[in-house]
Amino acid sequence: MGQSIADSRYATLDGLRGMAAMVVVFAHFQGLYHLPYIEHGYLAVDLFFAMSGFVIANAYDRKLSSGELNWQQYFTLRLFRLYPLYLAGLVLGVVALAYRLPASDWSDIASAVPAGLLMMPSHTPLRTYYPVQWTIDFLYPLDHPAWSLFFELIASLAYGLFFRYLTTRRLIFIMCVSAVALGTAAYTVGLCNGFVWQSFYVGFARLGYAFPAGLLLYRLQQPARRRESRSAILIVALAFGLLFMPWPMHNQPAVAVDLLLVLVAFPAIVWAACRVEPPARWLRLFAFSGAISYAVYVLHVPFGFLLEDLTRNSHFLRHPAGVSAALLFPGVVLLTWCVDRYYDTPVRRALLARSRGWLAPRPKRTDTADATMPQ
Repeated sequence: MGQSIADSRYATLDGLRGMAAMVVVFAHFQGLYHLPYIEHGYLAVDLFFAMSGFVIANAYDRKLSSGELNWQQYFTLRLFRLYPLYLAGLVLGVVALAYRLPASDWSDIASAVPAGLLMMPSHTPLRTYYPVQWTIDFLYPLDHPAWSLFFELIASLAYGLFFRYLTTRRLIFIMCVSAVALGTAAYTVGLCNGFVWQSFYVGFARLGYAFPAGLLLYRLQQPARRRESRSAILIVALAFGLLFMPWPMHNQPAVAVDLLLVLVAFPAIVWAACRVEPPARWLRLFAFSGAISYAVYVLHVPFGFLLEDLTRNSHFLRHPAGVSAALLFPGVVLLTWCVDRYYDTPVRRALLARSRGWLAPRPKRTDTADATMPQ
């Protein structure tokens, strides 16, 4: 955002973000496509955390180290980036659940709204997959993929507050502690956790390894010139294949594979993606997929719920599930493009304009401050 496509930096990371967001869509609605269970699709979140660490370091490391931004200004910029689309997902989630659930459950939906508006978790079990009767205690019951945004907020706040203390040694120490926690979780409760209250603590271990890994990848990268290469396409395809690999996660070898992906493969993929750019004819697609990836992530579940329920309740459709499957992917892309262009971008520009005086860069203490605009 705010950069022309021709000037897009780290376009291969854009492609990775778009691909990972689409994997999450298929993982949440695989039943519509009669796909086998996408065993490792949930690890897309760990890939997101690693990319987030790299992108945030690229945008803010030098600004914070030079004093151009203080932590309050930085965190405000992060909220401006995250909250508008999060709010859109929250509103759409309320609409989708109110349409799906009987009126007797509407009070439960309403009770989750105050915490949701503050972008905080809510302890409100809902019958999310009604008419299935069991309740699920999601951290974010109105739009459950938003659970990872809670950890993004924690990472953003910690990065801003403790930036000057996040030396290479301390980041490695955090990663080592988190790696031990991940290993313990993998062989006890499993890594596919963090989004429900019963196991939300696993999310801290997932964040604690991947986000510092992204910070380190940025700080330790060599200044080699990135070049246009078809290998950018192969990197995205490799990540896609790893997320879709068929090995079941409910056995010991698969648990080891999950750990290998999170601890080694995904940081390596992010490192490789930072060193090459896609060929020119692919650049527009990569940049577009990165631009809509966040909106896809926060909007696809309530959109998919509405689509499923509307087609199911339409008496003139012979194959409502087939219609939902046909419309879900193009529908979510069109929706997110419209939301990005006509809501998110204008709202963020308005917020930045209203806060321009307070967010104006302060005098730099050095001449090395980054000229990159905050993402």
